[in-house]
Amino acid sequence: MLDLSYLTGRGKASALPAAPPKSDADLDDAYARYLAETRVRDPNAVPMPEAEFERYSLGSSWLHGLRDVAKKVVQTCRLVVGIHDYEYYLDHMRSRHPEATPFTREDFYRYCLEARFPSAERSGSRCPC
Repeated sequence: MLDLSYLTGRGKASALPAAPPKSDADLDDAYARYLAETRVRDPNAVPMPEAEFERYSLGSSWLHGLRDVAKKVVQTCRLVVGIHDYEYYLDHMRSRHPEATPFTREDFYRYCLEARFPSAERSGSRCPC
């Protein structure tokens, strides 16, 4: 079980861990410090493996995953209010329809606007109000 009692100040060591590592060498040093601190706090504690430590440390690439999640949230919010994502459209066209020529940004937004609010000649019996 991972001991996080130092975060609440109730454990044997009330000091917070060292600053986050910045490079791979620092990450190795940080893991060695983590192992040493864990053994000092509780000799019977089972420290997390190095791969998990790297995943949870601030020096790892978890911030890249956070950035991807933020992009997806922004994309979802835009879609909710009716703003389509041109970059997603280009990625889709490149991967699924490489032989087709994609719309320009202006043509893409005009197409999306026409699909959402059809003009008088396309609307037929549909009334926009």
